[in-house]
Amino acid sequence: MYLKRLDMVGFKSFAKRTSIDFVPGLTAVVGPNGSGKSNVTDAIRWVLGEQSAKSLRGAKMEDIIFSGSDAHRSVNVAEVTLILDNSDERVKLPYNEVSVTRRVHRSGESEYLLNNQACRLKDITDLFMDSGLGKEAFSIISQGRVDEILNSRPQDRRAIFEEAAGVLKYKLRKKKAQHKLFETSENLLRVLDISKELALRLQPLEEQAAKARDYLQMTEDVKEYDIAVMVADATNHLTAMQEAKQLVDNYEGKALALANQIEEIESELSQLTAKREEMATQYDVVNATLMEASTEVERLTGYQAVSAEKEQNRKQRLDDLTKAKQTLREQLLEWQDKKQQANDEYAKHQQQMKAYDSQIKQFEHVLQRSVKELEQEIEIHRNHYIDLKNEQVAVQNDKKHIEQQIERHQTTDSRVRTQTDEASHALLALTERYEEVSVKYEQLTQLKNSLTAQLTEKRAVLLDQQTKTDNKQKMLFEAYQHQHRLKTRKETLEELAADFSGFYQGVRAVLQARDEALTGIDGAVAELIHVPKQYTEAIETALGAASQHIITTDERAAQQAIHYLKRKKEGRATFLPRTVIQPRFVPADIVASIKAHPAFIQIAASLVKVDEKYARVVQNLLGGVIVARDLEGATAIARIANFRYRVVTLDGDVVNTGGSLTGGAAKRQSNVFSRKTELEELAVKLSTIVEQITKAEQDVQQSQQRNQTLKEQVVALTQQLEEVTRQAYETQTTQTALQNDKKHLQARVTSVTTTQNDTEQQLMTLSNERQKATARIETIEQQLLVIDQQVKTLLALKEKSETERDSLRQQLDELRPKFAVTKEKRNQASELVAQCDVTIAKLQKEVTDISSEITWFTTQANEQDAPQVIAQKIAHSQTLKQQSEAKLVQLRQQRQENEQTIQQRQETLREIRLSHQSYNEQLHNSELKMEREKSRIIYIEQQLLEQYDWDLRSQQDVPVLTIDLEQARRRVKLLKQSIEELGTVNVNAIAEYAEVSERYRFLEAQRQDLLEAQQTLNDAIEEMDSEMTARFKTTFEEIRTHFHAAFRELFGGGKADLVLIDPTNLLETGIEIIAQPPGKKLQNLSLLSGGERALVAIAILFAILKTRPVPFCVLDEVEAALDEANVTRYVEYLRKLSDDTQFIVITHRKGTMEGADVLYGITMQESGISKLVSVKLEQYEEERS
Repeated sequence: MYLKRLDMVGFKSFAKRTSIDFVPGLTAVVGPNGSGKSNVTDAIRWVLGEQSAKSLRGAKMEDIIFSGSDAHRSVNVAEVTLILDNSDERVKLPYNEVSVTRRVHRSGESEYLLNNQACRLKDITDLFMDSGLGKEAFSIISQGRVDEILNSRPQDRRAIFEEAAGVLKYKLRKKKAQHKLFETSENLLRVLDISKELALRLQPLEEQAAKARDYLQMTEDVKEYDIAVMVADATNHLTAMQEAKQLVDNYEGKALALANQIEEIESELSQLTAKREEMATQYDVVNATLMEASTEVERLTGYQAVSAEKEQNRKQRLDDLTKAKQTLREQLLEWQDKKQQANDEYAKHQQQMKAYDSQIKQFEHVLQRSVKELEQEIEIHRNHYIDLKNEQVAVQNDKKHIEQQIERHQTTDSRVRTQTDEASHALLALTERYEEVSVKYEQLTQLKNSLTAQLTEKRAVLLDQQTKTDNKQKMLFEAYQHQHRLKTRKETLEELAADFSGFYQGVRAVLQARDEALTGIDGAVAELIHVPKQYTEAIETALGAASQHIITTDERAAQQAIHYLKRKKEGRATFLPRTVIQPRFVPADIVASIKAHPAFIQIAASLVKVDEKYARVVQNLLGGVIVARDLEGATAIARIANFRYRVVTLDGDVVNTGGSLTGGAAKRQSNVFSRKTELEELAVKLSTIVEQITKAEQDVQQSQQRNQTLKEQVVALTQQLEEVTRQAYETQTTQTALQNDKKHLQARVTSVTTTQNDTEQQLMTLSNERQKATARIETIEQQLLVIDQQVKTLLALKEKSETERDSLRQQLDELRPKFAVTKEKRNQASELVAQCDVTIAKLQKEVTDISSEITWFTTQANEQDAPQVIAQKIAHSQTLKQQSEAKLVQLRQQRQENEQTIQQRQETLREIRLSHQSYNEQLHNSELKMEREKSRIIYIEQQLLEQYDWDLRSQQDVPVLTIDLEQARRRVKLLKQSIEELGTVNVNAIAEYAEVSERYRFLEAQRQDLLEAQQTLNDAIEEMDSEMTARFKTTFEEIRTHFHAAFRELFGGGKADLVLIDPTNLLETGIEIIAQPPGKKLQNLSLLSGGERALVAIAILFAILKTRPVPFCVLDEVEAALDEANVTRYVEYLRKLSDDTQFIVITHRKGTMEGADVLYGITMQESGISKLVSVKLEQYEEERS
């Protein structure tokens, strides 16, 4: 990935649309001061999401819009587009190019676009997060940022390392998790508040519910006894009613007997009367029957004629339906045959298609195969011909080469003879010169050995002295580090103390307002007391949350602070007014009894140092707490004190009042309590370390002076030894050269002789090879003639084959239409089969319908009467007519006899009715008594229903009295009096208590859920801390290693290091920069020159880029403070890094310009408007050369 193009319009001095095309490598942007070249950096920073107008060198965001000039009006919108080459998919988007656009209007509206699609600023920041391209990343470095790296606090300096380590997304997630944790804590506080309120309601509600339960129990007892009494009364009335009923039954029985007699006589009279009516009715019936029989005979005679005609029509319809059914069956068979024929036709055409297809493929294969074989054979012969031609040329070349070699060897033979004589004379002179040089080399070697021994001794002394100096410098460096860590820790603690970090929200709000909005606030307990270090854990545990209670001068100040918290909604706090707070003490006798125990240490209040005016407060908080050595001893001391006082151990375990134990491993919630003690210790340590540093600096200076003296002695010996060594080397070189020349001459003589013999032998060999080459050339020419004839023959065969192929192609063209026709017939047969299926289904349905109709007509025929049945009915009706006429005669006689019997029974009935009336009067009196008892029972039933909703008739389980009825009446009366004495009872308290209890349990469960969520968030934060720690540690070590190398390369030596202020706290530790340029002693960065400081910062930047290369990096005049030599090193290092990172440098230094691949110039030909000019330096160099 690299920055491909930057488009600007209306941005600062770029009023007109300006496009800058960048290439991989090093691009320089130059121009005079005020030309607007740094606006290029601002444009890149702005489009990547910069929100601070100050960082863009403006007062407000509107200032980046072109504001006009003498010749141009202002514009209303500024737009910058950044186009990145994303072919390596470094940005996780499915595009080879990614464009980021940002617009701002004077109206304040702002737009962001990603590949010309509207998006949010968050989308852009998320896209480039941890990529090194974010607005806070190290991809854009200005001269001010260089100074910031060096001048910022160590804690602020770590931001650029975090970006390189890729932990920003984790910090963002951690921030969100902490926000959720804060919300969870707030919710937990709200739940606790509600739980406390509910807990206050539970006690009175529980009492009311108990009172209501007593009321309900007594009400239930009253109901039970009262129902039992009423049921007993109802039983008594029921007995009386039953006695009356017995009398009623007696009289009723007698009256009933007479009534029965009356009824029997009346029944008899009724029967006689009914018989009379019956006989009259029978007479009428028989008479009617006679009339009906006469009418039926006439009707059946007419029906017999109509029925014959209907039967004839039914038979005709059945015959028609049977014929239609037969016709349909025949059509069905025809269509089934037609379907079978269509299936056979389809199979035949399908088979024929396969045959045509196979034949077509066979012809095509034959055509392709015959042509290919001939072409392959022709190609083989042609390749062979070419190979022979090549061989012919090669052999001819070999022959020519052999002839040239013969000519050269003949010349060589003549020259070698002359050289043999010259070499023999030169060898004699060289031997004499070699002996003279050997004597001189022996003398120089002895002197060199003597100087080497002296130099080795001096170097050993110097090395020992340097080791001592390095150790002293290391100790000094460690002292500097320790001093810096102590200072940083002290500053951090002071900042935390100033911010009241670690205090609860309400406490912090009060402490921050005590010098302004509030008065009478002395401070928190943890601020105002001093505890020896060995008792810190015990006192902190004893105080617990009370360590954050606020001490005030009086109650008014406390009330004022509480009103302030409510008004500001800043949480809650506990206040301890000094005027009313009361001390607590452990009685002297108990102190005396526990003092002898070996685990007893002291009462907690006496272990704390505090101003006298706060003594009562401390005595109130700690006067009743005993401090013991360990948990076993604390338990024993608590037992002696009857578990009336709290006992705390040095480890923080607690024996509570009442005997409960609290202990284990608990995380420290904050270091508020021990912060003051640590600050005092840090002040002492800083004073000590300053003295140690002063002494160490003196020791290092003295040691460096001794080193310098020894170095001068070593340099003198080294120079003398180098001179002797040089002379010895030159002499040895001469000696070696003479010896080599001598060997060469001897070998030359031997070689020349050997060469002469070899030349003669080679001349003979070359002559033989020339003859063989001539013979091979003739053979190849014969083979070429044969191959040429074979190729001509094959070409003729190919032509003939092509003619035959035309015939096959013609047959193939004839087969293809046949195949198409057969395919069409097959499709027609398939369509016919489908048509047959539809027609057959239709015919089958029609056959089914006709069969159903035939069945119906057959059933109708069965249901109608046959002609013989009608004849039988006519005969029956005639017989019935005759019988009815005889019956009428008999009925007239019986009616006369019945009338006489009725008159006799009516006289007997009058006599019995007089006796029945007497018994009915006695029965009525008994019934009245029974009704009175019954009314009383009904009244009791109504009372039971109204008072207790208890149905006497429907209840199966009737309460049983275990006491006398009168005692039960008295018990009911007493219970009702007790209910009245209870007074007003809230029966709803039971349900309300259950509801509040359930709500309380629900809130407790919710509190547990919130605690679990709190723990989950804490675990997640710890995991993110672990991940950030690991990433930061790995990246820091890599940057540190690369910084060592970059520093040495840029400075040409020296030492430098990056040091963590607090290695145990990698999430917050600051980073100290240590630098020692070559030839200088170790010192603070502030004492370095401006150029050295800039070069140190550049070395850090290069180390980061080496560790984590970014796609592109913009450097805005970061090398301004460097001299020319360092600029050259700076550019050389840039060139090394440009393989992985594209660099855009804003510069006015000549050395940087010369090292760039592309040079852009920014000018301001028109007032207030920047203009771009460019040239590729490689092209410029080529044109100039």
